[in-house]
Amino acid sequence: MRPMDFLGSVIVVLGAVVLVVSVRLLFNRSIRKASSKSFPYHRQLLTFAIVLLGLFLAIGLLPIEHEVKGQILSLLGVLISAIIALSSTTLVGNAMAGIMLRLMHEFRAGDFIEVEDLVGRVTDFGIFHTEIQMITRDVVSLPNMLLVQKAVKVTRRGGTFLHVSVSIGYMVPHEKVEEALREAAETTGLTDTFVFIEGLLDHAVKYRVYGLLEEFSERLSKTSELHRSVLDALHAKGIEIASPSVMDRREYPSDHAYIPKRRMQERVSENQAAIEELAFDKAVEAESIEQLHQAETKLVQSLESLDEKTTDKKAAKQQREKIEGKIKQIQGELEIRKEEQAEKKESGE
Repeated sequence: MRPMDFLGSVIVVLGAVVLVVSVRLLFNRSIRKASSKSFPYHRQLLTFAIVLLGLFLAIGLLPIEHEVKGQILSLLGVLISAIIALSSTTLVGNAMAGIMLRLMHEFRAGDFIEVEDLVGRVTDFGIFHTEIQMITRDVVSLPNMLLVQKAVKVTRRGGTFLHVSVSIGYMVPHEKVEEALREAAETTGLTDTFVFIEGLLDHAVKYRVYGLLEEFSERLSKTSELHRSVLDALHAKGIEIASPSVMDRREYPSDHAYIPKRRMQERVSENQAAIEELAFDKAVEAESIEQLHQAETKLVQSLESLDEKTTDKKAAKQQREKIEGKIKQIQGELEIRKEEQAEKKESGE
């Protein structure tokens, strides 16, 4: 390369660098304003665009042959295309997952969600990622593809059941344990409390107490308070906790039976059906709607086959009007149910 050509190349490169820096400083304030929370990558993208523009200008102004320029520009284009192609899989996947999550309306900002071992409240729901704030005040960014691929547990705004399990020895009457656990849940401020006996273990009986928390934002503090209340209630009644297990040697007579010394007065059994309807209200509602759809389908089928089965036109007309009335009634009920579901989804229940 001749000295003049080399000097010209240096001047072109330096000029491109000066141009890039000048444009960067000139639009620095605008770039800062663009770097907002609505799209936090404006600054990086604009800087990259300015650098890329300067690079193309430098290549275009270099004192070299047009064929060489074309080859350099082609190589640069191939490199940029390869980078975009390799990175677009993740970007497009996260974008599609974000769109799907928005269409599903499963959660929104402020909701408690649980993904694997992460529990927190949603602070930002973007197109590529979702941010949740944990109890430590740390913010965790989760790719939207992860939220689509993994099971996401969402705490319903209309209320959620808090629960805690505990193991108690066979020597304690289950009525006494259930009473203490319900008192603990009620002391915590939970409603619709109930207790399940989940298992008969080798060393103890496993109980689990449930209570409805109406204010979903207090989930973490109320869970801790429920644990504390269970400890206080059981200890106050002299009940020994055998969780997770207790290795204890006690001497008893050979004819001793490991059963409670006395039975408490039998109480009225809980309405298990009401409890399950309360716990699985969304599933019960979905089942009810599905039954209405099935009933509508059967009525439509019977209406279509009515003319074939009935020869009496007058009777067929009366039967048709009766079936059409039932169909309209079911359709009206379905419309009401859909409106109620839309209102619940809007309110986040």
